[in-house]
Amino acid sequence: MTESNPAAQTAVVKAESTGGLLTMGIIVALGLFLVGFDSMIFLFGGAFVDKITNVSTSTLGIMATAYTLGIVIFSFAGGYIFDKVTTRNGIIISLAVLSLFSALMGFAKNEIELFVFRFLTGVGTGLAQPMIASFLGDLRSVHRGKLIALVSIMFNAGLASAPYVFSGFSSPTSFFWPFVISGIMGAVVIALVALFVPSTYTFKKHSMKGIVEILNKPLLLISLSIMFFGVGYFAYLSYFTPYMLSLHYSRPTITAVSSALGFGGIAMALPAGWGGDRFKRIRVVQLGAAMMVIGTLLITVLHVTVLIAVFGLVLFGGGYAVYGQMRAFTQETVELAWVGTAVGFMEALFNIGGMAGGPLMGALVSHGYQTAGQIAIVIPMAVCLLLAVLTPSVSKRIWRPETLTAGQPGEAEAA
Repeated sequence: MTESNPAAQTAVVKAESTGGLLTMGIIVALGLFLVGFDSMIFLFGGAFVDKITNVSTSTLGIMATAYTLGIVIFSFAGGYIFDKVTTRNGIIISLAVLSLFSALMGFAKNEIELFVFRFLTGVGTGLAQPMIASFLGDLRSVHRGKLIALVSIMFNAGLASAPYVFSGFSSPTSFFWPFVISGIMGAVVIALVALFVPSTYTFKKHSMKGIVEILNKPLLLISLSIMFFGVGYFAYLSYFTPYMLSLHYSRPTITAVSSALGFGGIAMALPAGWGGDRFKRIRVVQLGAAMMVIGTLLITVLHVTVLIAVFGLVLFGGGYAVYGQMRAFTQETVELAWVGTAVGFMEALFNIGGMAGGPLMGALVSHGYQTAGQIAIVIPMAVCLLLAVLTPSVSKRIWRPETLTAGQPGEAEAA
């Protein structure tokens, strides 16, 4: 890299070497570990947090809505920031907001503080998710699926580890340390991003289309599919710990069972990425949606033993990781200049669905957890699958840095 050739100092050019690709890919994907860890810390531990803070049992659903509201509002902003401003700085800012307010959750004493801190954590998450997914998806586009698989691996690692951290570092009277640990890990990831990721992502051509023109049929259908997935997924998150408590399972048992969701995702993420790069990516997405339907049927229709719960959640989590190839598919539905905005649009619809999932589940729980789960989880997952099946395939968009217009004044812009 030389100062006389600024294009050679971009993240995309650095990723042309295997070492640079792995270094940046793993470090940036750690941001999704933080997202998964923080979300599961609260959603696994929420029932215990409610008891410690002496707030009403409805608070958990309200906090989930506050979190997703923050994500919805700022997902578009995160995608647009990726497309229009310095990417590394945007990732650092988003992770700083996420980590700070995740840590402050450990100090919350009442409903107002819980709501404010959870909303602002959602703001950081909403900014981070589209920027990180867009960063990895176009870092080396011939490996887009496998790089997006890093997102699923890290996110699911966060999901899998969070129940153990909450159980190990909280007590019947305190939940301070699990959230502080989340904040500390965030500070470490921010430092790594600042040290190893170039400030400029790439130089790229101006868009040939306006923002309205990118809303094509594949993008709209897959985003609607994701929205229904969000309904079912957040209904599950607000449902499973209280459901297992109602069956009188011990806290260690619930911890181990809940972590199966994350371990299933870790196991399936790389095979899904390989399949997405090798075959039609939409077929992989459809397979993942089908796995999630089967997994959620197991935990809502059958009498839930520990073995059935683990198997169902491994299938659900594995399906989530396979379905996660929709992030790569979303990027392939638009031209390079709009990948961040497209991913932000998709994440926003996902979390709009998420805002409905918790309250829907809460409204139905009086009919029994299993009946509520069949309506609020399984049916939205089935609609998610149907919309994925209706989504047409698109050609994989592959490019190399040398095909861009870096160095042509007035025609290239820093992302």
